[in-house]
Amino acid sequence: MRDQAWLDMIPALALLNRMAPRWRGWRLVSGAVSAKARRCRVGPFGALVSALLLPGPLSGCGGGDDPATKSSPTSVALANANNYGSNSRLSIPTVATASATDLDICWSNVVSDLQCHPLAPEADLDTVALLRFLHLSQAEVEAKLTAGQLAQSEVDGYLEYTTDHASSCTKLSNMSFFGTKIEIQEQYVESDEHTYMLVFTEGTTPGVGARSMMFVRPSSSSNNTRVDAQTGCGLLDFSANLSAAEPVRVPRAGPWVIDWRNLTRDGQGNPIAFESIDSVMLGFFAGMSVADLERQILDLELLATSLWDLELSGGRTADLARARLREGGAAFTGFERGEDGVWVLGLMCTTCQNPAPVVLSVLEPVAGDAP
Repeated sequence: MRDQAWLDMIPALALLNRMAPRWRGWRLVSGAVSAKARRCRVGPFGALVSALLLPGPLSGCGGGDDPATKSSPTSVALANANNYGSNSRLSIPTVATASATDLDICWSNVVSDLQCHPLAPEADLDTVALLRFLHLSQAEVEAKLTAGQLAQSEVDGYLEYTTDHASSCTKLSNMSFFGTKIEIQEQYVESDEHTYMLVFTEGTTPGVGARSMMFVRPSSSSNNTRVDAQTGCGLLDFSANLSAAEPVRVPRAGPWVIDWRNLTRDGQGNPIAFESIDSVMLGFFAGMSVADLERQILDLELLATSLWDLELSGGRTADLARARLREGGAAFTGFERGEDGVWVLGLMCTTCQNPAPVVLSVLEPVAGDAP
């Protein structure tokens, strides 16, 4: 029987656990999860912006048809051939520690995130989380996180500490689940069944905003009681293939209704989770080529000359005429530009622990109606 002292970290299960009976001061870990929750999983790209730690969004998932926009004969249909592809690999460092011992956990060395963007550890990092995986080795955790195949049953526990932004160290004993502490002598011990991982995040939503991570391995042969987290830069090896995707022909003058109901896979090759798509991102990159974007794929939103966003309430279509400029809120009025560049469309999941584009396609504005 699974140890009841750890909380399953998936947000929907957290709600179940709040209603579950106490057992030895810990909340019961439920094995149940709704079919919708299972469908709302998104594959890896965790490094694109923040996190790849959990199997997808269980809140904010859309569903059904969006009454605001319907497909029509003039809709621009997306196909699998229009979607980007990607490859990624995580290499998470490990530190051996004393078993059944309170640890000093420090993050002053986390001066960059997974995208190699600079961080101020004390000011920027809000949460230190400890995850426990069941019946998985470190290599298996890395592989499953990268592939987006981590099952909720394999995540055996979650604890956290909210930083005070005045120091960059805490004790393991300060970590809890909403104030409920663990017995370190019983719960953080050498084990063949469990793998432990620390995650350092911006924000306080469990599993979201990871900036660095490392495995900690309790060992009876170690007397180390201090963990110094490493910087996030270098933990992720990521590449994207956008140039092999067929451009999507869109009419310059409109209409600009995008239809993705025929897609079957996301950019990582996983079955597409339509329920996870909650917004559209449209970007123009002046003076850049598709090859340029591939080389700097992790920084798309920083590189864009202009970005428009459109929130969705469900469905599998979107009218770009409803998109709004990220800076200023002006409506999208068309593809006419006085300079050369690349147009890119992203179907996004803003509530996912893994916020990568579910779909990323190059748009090719053409005169007349798009085929």
